[in-house]
Amino acid sequence: MRLLRSIFMVLTGYFALLGLGITILGVLAGIFFYKHFDGESLISVERGPKASVPLEDVIVRIKLDRPLSIESIDDRSRLLSRLFSDNLPILVDDVQMVLRRAAADARVKGVLIDVENSSADLSTLSSLRRSLEQYVASNKPLYVHLNEGDSSFYFLGSAATKLNLAPVSGLTIPGPSLQLTYFGSALEKLGVQLEVVKAGKYKAAMEAFVQDAPSTETTEMYQSLEGSLRQSLVASIAAGRKKTPEEVAQWLRRSLFTSQQALAQGLVDRIGYLSDWEEELKKEAQAKDFVDDDHYLSGSDSIDTAQYSGDDQSLGLIEATGEIVMGSGGAGGGVITPERLIEQLQWAKADAKIKAVVLRVDSPGGSALASDLIWDEVKKLVAVKPVVVSMGSVAASGGYYISAPASLIIAEPTTITGSIGVVGAIPKGLQVGEKWGVHFHVITGSDRKNYLNFGTPSTAEDKALLGESIKEVYDTFVNKVAEGRKQPPQRVFEIAEGRVYTGAEAQKLGLVDRLGGLKEAMQAAKELAKLDSQKLYTVKRFRPKARNLLDCLVEDKMWECVSEIEGGASLGIFKAPVRGLEAVTTLERLMTDSTVLAYWPGSVSWTRQKSLNGLH
Repeated sequence: MRLLRSIFMVLTGYFALLGLGITILGVLAGIFFYKHFDGESLISVERGPKASVPLEDVIVRIKLDRPLSIESIDDRSRLLSRLFSDNLPILVDDVQMVLRRAAADARVKGVLIDVENSSADLSTLSSLRRSLEQYVASNKPLYVHLNEGDSSFYFLGSAATKLNLAPVSGLTIPGPSLQLTYFGSALEKLGVQLEVVKAGKYKAAMEAFVQDAPSTETTEMYQSLEGSLRQSLVASIAAGRKKTPEEVAQWLRRSLFTSQQALAQGLVDRIGYLSDWEEELKKEAQAKDFVDDDHYLSGSDSIDTAQYSGDDQSLGLIEATGEIVMGSGGAGGGVITPERLIEQLQWAKADAKIKAVVLRVDSPGGSALASDLIWDEVKKLVAVKPVVVSMGSVAASGGYYISAPASLIIAEPTTITGSIGVVGAIPKGLQVGEKWGVHFHVITGSDRKNYLNFGTPSTAEDKALLGESIKEVYDTFVNKVAEGRKQPPQRVFEIAEGRVYTGAEAQKLGLVDRLGGLKEAMQAAKELAKLDSQKLYTVKRFRPKARNLLDCLVEDKMWECVSEIEGGASLGIFKAPVRGLEAVTTLERLMTDSTVLAYWPGSVSWTRQKSLNGLH
């Protein structure tokens, strides 16, 4: 029996290894064919030339059936998606490239955008809408089809030459609607309270946890935000639909339209099914057929080739997306850490071929210490080469802190920014013992015994000392903004106070230099670096050292990459690096980092919740 058991175990192990080997070889073969026959290297920072695809008298069709994203997609995610699924977001960069080429291509008679179940924040749609406007300026028709329309995608579609709406759908376009949720009484019922100390009367980051309704200052701030956002939407829609702002404002006030009502009042140009409309469009544009956007990109590289500058000069792109926290977590985990971001900033500073850097910031803030460490490295980079900050949907508080030293700051009109203020909060379970029978006792020689005890209120002296710390951080924050923005500190103190602004408001106050998106930031970076504004330059992104075999699969020199993995290939194909447990709730973070810079956005009901391997 022992002999049979041993033979069985050997055979089981043999077939398991055989199966694993065949699986690995199959994956490697798939990657080989993907990389060598798909025509696009995963690590390329530019779009290499592809085989020419015959195109003549066509309408380019762009289908928006997945979320839109300006942020890059790492090569590993791209690889896995292409091999096993097709669920990656649509890159705005790709859509903008189609529009740019189509505008200059005599073979293209028009562009049709079919919006189906897509989603995006308003800053992303603002960036894309400007590209639609630039395409329309080429005097070629832009057709947009909406299955149904909300405020965001009606805003996008209003740039069209002709706008079609599906029957039996309608438009729901209330415009901005900001909903704030408050938990004060809920926490009291749990026996928990927050002791809040803040600098800046508009700093409302912790207000939701200590009150049941917004303060007068918060209401004033959000009314201003809503008014600025509404004004931006009204102006854009009115220009696109060739209506007066008063008419469009009335549309948003009414909010709800059936398809027939939308047609009768001029919100759309046509009601009908897309398949029927496509046949009409071919006749109208004198086109022979439709071609999908990916097919078109494959056959239009020559349009960019003449403008390409070569590899001797390039632009750098660094993305800072998520909450700013201390720690060593990867930047891909939805957080910004000093360790990872500073590594990228130093890489950009050391690369002589990178003539200017675009720092894309999309962050509500976070740790004051982490923000300050990143600020220092951004300032050092600015001393060597131009740095242009491109703000996404939100770049507030700590997100604004790390942006302040930049050579130039560009924001969307709808970007939420500012929030120059500091808040400290101490969670206390004052009624936890009474309600739940859980009691807390602290034994310490420190005078801050009450402060350290979760079950007792802090003393006035405790709060005064915390207030001194908060004020020091606030003064530092304001002075660093004043230095970066080249304004007197007193002027910045006047507009700080923890108040948040839209990008349009921030530009008027001097907190932002220009309005625009990532595309405009790339153009500004070329200007500051004294590069040819008409040329296309390679965009470089930092590539971290591979941690496991899966990371190496997207490298050209795969086997060299495998040999460099710390611990060798035996770490396993899908083994992730070991990370410490991270606090995942606001209260847990507050208990480990009492000095917090953050923006409390509430929720925006009208906003639906890349690899930039391209030329710019």
